[in-house]
Amino acid sequence: MTTVVKPKREAGFPFPKKDPEERKRDFSEVQIPYTEIQAVVEAERCLQCGTPVCIDACPVQMDVRGMCEAVSRRDFKTAFRRIRETNALLGVTARCCPQLSGLCEDACVLRWEGEPVAIGMIQRFMADWEMKNKGLQTPQSYPKTGKKVAVIGAGPAGLAAGELLARYGHEVTIYEELTTPGGTPWYAIPDYHLPKDVLEYEIEKIKEEGVKIVTGVRVGEKVTLSQLLSEGADAVLVCTGAKDVMELDTPGRDLKGVIDGYQFLEDVFVNGVGEYLKNPKYDLGKEVLVIGAGDSALDAARTALRITQGNVTIVYRRTEKEMPADPLMVEEAKEEGVKFKFLADPKSFNGKDGRLTDVTMWTMELGPPDQTGRRSPVKVEGKDFVMKADSVLVTIGRGPNSFIQKKEGLKVAKRNAIAVDDHFRTSMTGVFAAGDVIRGETLIVRAMGSGREAAQRVHEYLMKIEDKHVSLYEAYFTNRSWELMEMGKDEQNLPPP
Repeated sequence: MTTVVKPKREAGFPFPKKDPEERKRDFSEVQIPYTEIQAVVEAERCLQCGTPVCIDACPVQMDVRGMCEAVSRRDFKTAFRRIRETNALLGVTARCCPQLSGLCEDACVLRWEGEPVAIGMIQRFMADWEMKNKGLQTPQSYPKTGKKVAVIGAGPAGLAAGELLARYGHEVTIYEELTTPGGTPWYAIPDYHLPKDVLEYEIEKIKEEGVKIVTGVRVGEKVTLSQLLSEGADAVLVCTGAKDVMELDTPGRDLKGVIDGYQFLEDVFVNGVGEYLKNPKYDLGKEVLVIGAGDSALDAARTALRITQGNVTIVYRRTEKEMPADPLMVEEAKEEGVKFKFLADPKSFNGKDGRLTDVTMWTMELGPPDQTGRRSPVKVEGKDFVMKADSVLVTIGRGPNSFIQKKEGLKVAKRNAIAVDDHFRTSMTGVFAAGDVIRGETLIVRAMGSGREAAQRVHEYLMKIEDKHVSLYEAYFTNRSWELMEMGKDEQNLPPP
């Protein structure tokens, strides 16, 4: 008799990984997927809670409970259908969501005993299973309405919104300024975290649902919002993301070697990391500092480590406890050899003949909490120190992409975000906005959730039911609950959740 051993977690991680010394030499995926047996055994741990808070914690209301129930009995077609209903980027979010940090696994009641169900790993298994088997039907759609919607931006928010609008029967065209759709997952998330064939496959599945994607078009430059509306669009949804980089005013920031970390990531990945490695744009040297402590800073550091095989150090003005990055990514970076210098902040970038040589750092200490609840960093006079650096990657945050609102005169909110009301409507009639462009940089799945909510409002606007203000969460439980599935109710002709 074969004994099935439940996959063991190491150091708090919900997934197995390649050896750090092996994985830091290239950009192959760090995560090792579950086998079928591992996925089934892990899914059997789900308690099938009557009130599944894991679904409530998911910004796209993915049916975690239904997925686990179906996987536990090896009904993978049903499992995939259950989660694909509300999540058009299953393989992407399975890999990129910090499930243990405020999302589904953090809400799992089994975490009270210390070990939640590994939802992300089961989801990843299902996404990979569907990629291998293919041929599964796309989710059910409404009949065609004759309405046309232009979506600006083919990132997570735009893709999620476009997919839902297409399922409502509207004709959807997404306009993307880059030559490849995908947004941040395409040009800013390293291949070791998200293989690009996964993203490409899931975008193709969205296109199969009738979503048209036009690349190389920057709305506000080549075409205006007014033109889109006058030339046939019944509504426009702006999802241009977070692009405006926060900059340091540190002396010496113009020295060669002081680099925008976000631009660095885009340059490495936008045309494929293989193409970049053939013709590198940056000479990082062997001593690299990364200023910042978010997920992008971790990505910049780990990417630089793979490119240079040198010494990479993340510099942060607070302590590790205050880092906003996913703790799992921090641990992976440490395993690979990335160093960390806490309670330090650049005072001046120093150089010779226009080239960076080192950085003078302030020593910091923590003072009272700021608006975010984290203790504010305070400079300690007289304790400056110097760190050698061949290059510095500045990755301290991005605000909403302000291009289109400045060009079109849309009303703005804090940090030049597009101002919207509770129906996601902007100051221009017929124009809506969602995702990072209305709130600033956030998680992929949160941008998707915002895009779906905005798409629902656009649908209500187009069909003149905007006062109904349907909750997608309630629609899921009313129309597509796991209980109805258990009762044998036919799901095939239900509207999109």
